[in-house]
Amino acid sequence: MALKYSARLQIAFLALNLILSCTQQHASASDDTSLAASSRKKVDEEEDEIGYIQSLIVNTPAVASVESSYQEIEVYDSDHFGKVFVLDDCLQLTERDAPHYNEMLAHVPVMEYLGRRSSTTSSGTNDDKLKVLVVGGGDGYVVSELLKHPQIESIDHVELDEEVINVSKEHLPWGDAWKDEKVNLIIGDGAAYVKQQADKGESYHVIVQDASDPFWIDEDGGVTTLPSSVLYDTSHFESLYKLLRPKEGVLIFQAETYNIPSNLESIRKWRGLLGDIGFGNPRYGSISISTYPTGQIGFFAAHARDDGGGGEKVCEASDACVGDGGVVVEEMEILPEMDWNRILALFYGLSGKTRYYHPRIHRSAYDLPLWVEQYVNGDGVNI
Repeated sequence: MALKYSARLQIAFLALNLILSCTQQHASASDDTSLAASSRKKVDEEEDEIGYIQSLIVNTPAVASVESSYQEIEVYDSDHFGKVFVLDDCLQLTERDAPHYNEMLAHVPVMEYLGRRSSTTSSGTNDDKLKVLVVGGGDGYVVSELLKHPQIESIDHVELDEEVINVSKEHLPWGDAWKDEKVNLIIGDGAAYVKQQADKGESYHVIVQDASDPFWIDEDGGVTTLPSSVLYDTSHFESLYKLLRPKEGVLIFQAETYNIPSNLESIRKWRGLLGDIGFGNPRYGSISISTYPTGQIGFFAAHARDDGGGGEKVCEASDACVGDGGVVVEEMEILPEMDWNRILALFYGLSGKTRYYHPRIHRSAYDLPLWVEQYVNGDGVNI
């Protein structure tokens, strides 16, 4: 009886293991098909250079899908991030965290122009009515944020792909921005427009360049040059400098993430290039944004003037920022040429609320990890 019971028990265990194995296989297969079964898909962002990938799950079918002369344009809904805007399968923005990037690109240059100590009168005000140029940014978010500044008199917005504008007008919550009488929409090549206006002697107080990535590192390590690379050429930056009001205009442009080596090298190169052209103390600022690769992207803010060395001290790769005993000496006076009380007043005077931008995050955006400062501002020692 004992032997029969043992044999039956072993058979029962084997049967149970077989059932569990089948259940696990079924669960794995279910995981693979769950997205399709629930009418969802993944939008993947891959960075082969660092072996990195992140995904955002969106609901299908797409809210909008348009094939323009330049690219495929799609808008999806998502459970957490709201509307998701995609160009050629590359995520451009989400409704939830779009304020992070777009508010900084819009408000940082305007605040820095209006908040300069040298630009204020004895009454502490700046009487200029600002003329602003936006290159790219066809989703319209930057334009909608700029319109919150009552000091802005006109905005020229240049976008290559008219279909991006049309889709954004219909499906994004800030799509009414172009209806404002201050906005002049120009459908055309941004680089060509900048050169044309500079050659004509036109000028702007502020220029915002909201461009996509200029290059891509392939899986095999090769570099693919993308169409927007023309907006990062030396000649284009020279035209931008020429197009700004002499000794006071402010430029801001998208400047990639410091977490990818090729991007970091570009950041270092752009800083040197801007300085060589004549911009005073160009600064790289950081933005936290969850749906962009590595969760961080940056911008360059540069003033078309000589700041006379009045900018903040930067930590070089030598011991320039190291005090006694090897302790890092922190530079607490950030942007000393800015009147931060004035900027705070301007912030409270905006015609609409912000979700990400405020004066303190503006100041702190220029505080970078030490290894980034050493590489970008120093002698380029490898990370």
